[in-house]
Amino acid sequence: MGSSGPDVPLLIPEMKLTAPIIALGFCYAILFGYVALSYGDLPAKVATHFGIDGQPNGWMSRNGIVAFTVSLGIFLPAFIVWRMATTGRIPVSFVKLPNRDYWLALERRKATLAILFQHSLWLACMCVLFFTGVHWLIVQANPPHGQIHLSLIDLALVTGGFLLGTGVWVIFLRRKFFKIG
Repeated sequence: MGSSGPDVPLLIPEMKLTAPIIALGFCYAILFGYVALSYGDLPAKVATHFGIDGQPNGWMSRNGIVAFTVSLGIFLPAFIVWRMATTGRIPVSFVKLPNRDYWLALERRKATLAILFQHSLWLACMCVLFFTGVHWLIVQANPPHGQIHLSLIDLALVTGGFLLGTGVWVIFLRRKFFKIG
């Protein structure tokens, strides 16, 4: 991998990218596999939006919700990774980072951008798993026989898991950049 200019980062050596790339591929396999396997369990008209009481108040077609889930699962994580991969192309003053001037000094910039890129892959993994969890919630809320209802406990578990994972991700990222040297 090469650099096309002084502000474009060389990405992390392949050895450092192996784990998050494999993890991201695994997360996508889970999302696509679960969506494909659960497709037949969804009714033609799927409740996709729910009130605070867990009762449905918004609907989509089965094909619509599957397309929406897969599209969001692909494009939002891809945007996150793309944005981090292109951070080297924006002015340093636009980058929000603890001790920014130290970490984005020319002698450390390439390594710093590589760290941000690697962390973006882990965040992408969490996003893909979150969309998988949201799809699972929709499947569970739309049983083949029975009342359509979103379990607020399940919603809290999926959302709480994502928020907890994001919090841990932020802590690891900030810890990396709070220290100098």
